[in-house]
Amino acid sequence: MHLRSLAALTGSLVLLGLAGGRAHGQNTAPFSIRYPPDGATVREKVPVRVPIASIPEGGYVSFAIDDQFRVALSPTAAQRARAKPGQMFEFQWNTKSPVRVRGSVKEEAPKDGEHVVTARLYGPAKGAAGGSKLLETSAVHVTLANKITTDPGAIRLRYQWRDASNRTYARSGEVSVVGGLTQGAQATGDVELIGQNSDLLLAVEDLYSNGRAIVRNRLTRLAVRRAGQETIYPEQYLPKSLYQEIDPRGIVHYQNSTVSFDQFAMLGLPVSATLDLPILPTHAVRVGDTWTTPNVVIDIPGTPPDKQPRVSVKTTLEGLEWQDGYPTAKVHQEYSGAPKEKTIVFGTTEIESPRLKFTRDIYLAYRSGTLVKIDRTLEVTGKTVQAVNPYVGGAMGPGAPPMLGSGGMGRTAAPGMPPTGPAAMGMLSPGLSRGSGGGVTAPGMVGPPGVGNPYGGYGPTTGSRGAGRRNTGRGRPAGGSLMMPGSGAMGPGAMMGSSSGMVPGMGGGMNPYRPSGQAQASSQITLKSTLVTELKRTPPSRTASSR
Repeated sequence: MHLRSLAALTGSLVLLGLAGGRAHGQNTAPFSIRYPPDGATVREKVPVRVPIASIPEGGYVSFAIDDQFRVALSPTAAQRARAKPGQMFEFQWNTKSPVRVRGSVKEEAPKDGEHVVTARLYGPAKGAAGGSKLLETSAVHVTLANKITTDPGAIRLRYQWRDASNRTYARSGEVSVVGGLTQGAQATGDVELIGQNSDLLLAVEDLYSNGRAIVRNRLTRLAVRRAGQETIYPEQYLPKSLYQEIDPRGIVHYQNSTVSFDQFAMLGLPVSATLDLPILPTHAVRVGDTWTTPNVVIDIPGTPPDKQPRVSVKTTLEGLEWQDGYPTAKVHQEYSGAPKEKTIVFGTTEIESPRLKFTRDIYLAYRSGTLVKIDRTLEVTGKTVQAVNPYVGGAMGPGAPPMLGSGGMGRTAAPGMPPTGPAAMGMLSPGLSRGSGGGVTAPGMVGPPGVGNPYGGYGPTTGSRGAGRRNTGRGRPAGGSLMMPGSGAMGPGAMMGSSSGMVPGMGGGMNPYRPSGQAQASSQITLKSTLVTELKRTPPSRTASSR
């Protein structure tokens, strides 16, 4: 009996010792890169992991690729509190993201081949001086292999429609002033005017024997960013579904018309109610082949779909590479020149004698016929009579964001309160012609950017946003709608019939209006629009050959 009790006591002490060892192991661990392993082949987004228990309180980890600093990260208190034994702390290396090349102003994505991933551990330095000191360094060699080197021969690029399939695409874009190429911009880099993030559902409703499909486009989420402030549009105010009959090359043979289709274009937002599939070549192509794609829509934000310039672009199958887990064909398109249109509207800015520079990279899963990603950049250079200082000076002081009159579908916005109703979301009221805000705003009251009645007072206005004449100091906005001088909400001068017009001296914005009698001189301007569209749904867990 005595021996049994002694054995039980000894066993308990051993278990307590093991438990104590495990508890201690949660707080300390050797510092080293646990993933990826040394010598691994990696691609796309690579998680770089170190034990969270190896990072002391007040410490951080600096990550570098090929000895070029990328980021320094420290675990949060919440991460430490939730950490379990063996928990990892992670930095994600996006191997397709361009970074500035050392000793150059150029940005490039890392090339395929061998790279060194380094993690350096820093901890608080002792003594009155404080600061931090280097404690440990860990490095691994990896081989980057984003490109597919196996030559499949000639490929017939086609979209493959599957009945009842649903795909969601995430889109992010922005419109900005290129400061270094714009007169009077008072900036050397790009200055964002407006940005957007959205989700679009692409659903196959029906299939035909000739390979065509009835496809439904539906914008399901939209957030618009102006002057650092983001507005989320309620789903009920987004454009209605757009139905298209599309063939396997991406050519639209029919689409229904919807009043809401181009409403965002007239507000200067870089938003489209459709996916706008790139047109694929008629013939099979090999890596390195070049051909001309005619009738390509340039997709200028602020220009309605039926007025978009169409040009012929140079198209090249640049190569095969992995994108979001799919083996894809990377197709590059480019165009540079002057369109036939002598004047275009970019965002809310009227540009004369425009020259366009258009580039687009398309990633198509060539086995499954799935569009995976589109990365488009557009620059427009020309002359404008509108002021181009987006955030400079005026009564509200330097850096004040643009402000417009509010409006809310027959409601009145109180000072300092956000407007309500569809007009507040930058939408049009039913029955009003394009170019009107549809809201009712008390004179002199001001709302946030991009809302309702763009004239800032006196309720709905029905003018069309057509080709109207330039402002001559008598109150006619560039958009073509007539306003009486002095009727703007914030002082003299009419406000532009769009989302970014500004009264002189009120915080900046693309202001085409000047006090009566003041001459308007045209100035050089370069505007840039970027748009990335990417398949949002995670690919199913299959073998690569099925994708």
